Amino acid sequence: MMNRPDSGRSVWIRYVMLGLVLCVATLFACRHKVDNRERDVRRALLPATNPTRAMVLELEDKNWFCHLSLVKNGANAPLWKSEPIAVVLRGNQFALADEYRNETILYINGKAASETQLQKLSPEFVDEVFVLRKWEYSSDAEYDPKPNRVLIQTSSHPIQFTQKRSRFFTLLQAAALSKHPFGETYSFNMNQLLEATFFHNKNALVERTKNQHLKLYDEFADNTDVLINGILVKPEDVTSVHVREVARLYTRERPFTDWFRADQPSSRFELNIQTAPSRAKRDSSYYVFSPFYSGDF
Repeated sequence: MMNRPDSGRSVWIRYVMLGLVLCVATLFACRHKVDNRERDVRRALLPATNPTRAMVLELEDKNWFCHLSLVKNGANAPLWKSEPIAVVLRGNQFALADEYRNETILYINGKAASETQLQKLSPEFVDEVFVLRKWEYSSDAEYDPKPNRVLIQTSSHPIQFTQKRSRFFTLLQAAALSKHPFGETYSFNMNQLLEATFFHNKNALVERTKNQHLKLYDEFADNTDVLINGILVKPEDVTSVHVREVARLYTRERPFTDWFRADQPSSRFELNIQTAPSRAKRDSSYYVFSPFYSGDF
C-alpha cells in the first residue's frame, strides 16, 4: 500500500510523456502537410517549364527564398518584392551590384555564368529573372558565404516591352544609382547626429562645418528638398543651423518611381530638421556630453 501513490504518479507521468510525444508528432505531421501544400501551390504558379524555373524550385526546397522576380505570364506573378537587389542595369548593360558582387552566384539558362556573360545580355532578350537569398535564421540552414543567387532565363527572339517589363528594368536601372530604390528613411536626435557626422554617415545627408554648423553634402544639394521646422527653404540655408540646436533630423530617400522618371520627377531626397533654438545659445544649463562633439559649449 505504501508504494501505490508512487506507482500512480509514475503511471501519470508516463501518460503525460506519451501525450507530449503524440502532440509533437502531430505538429510535425501537420507542418509536413503544410509544407507540401505550399510547395504544390508554388509549383502550380511556377511550373518548371525551363531550366531556370527548375533551379528556382530546387533552391526553394533547400531554404532559399525568391525575393525579386520578373516572371513571364501569370496574373499572380510578382514584379518585385524586396531588397537586396543583387543585379542592376547600368544604361542597358547588366551587372552585379557592387556591394553584393562577392556574395552572389550567377546562373544563365540553368548554368553557372560569369559577369562577363551577364554583361553581354540585352534586356530585350531576357525572358525571366529571379533573385534568391539564403534563409539566414532557419534552424537547419547552413552557412553560405555567397547567400545570393541570380538566375536569368533568356529568349532566342526579342521580347516586347510591356509595362510590367519596362518597370522592372527601370527598377534595375535605379538600383544602379541607389542602394534603396524602394525608398528609405532615417531619424537622428542631436547625439545620434553628432555621431553620424563624426563618422561621415551620408544617410544624414549633412556634414558639420568647423564652427559646428550643418551643411548639406554637395552631392545631394541639387536633388534634395529641405525643410526647417516645416518650412521649405533653400539647401544653403542648412548652414544656419548649429548642431546643438537640432532636436530631431529626418532624412528620406523617395521610391524610385518618384524620382527616376522622365515626366516631372521629384527630388530624390528630403531633409527635415526640427530645431530647439534656445540650445544654440551659450547656456550653462545645457551641456553637450558627447565624444563626437568638440564645440566650446
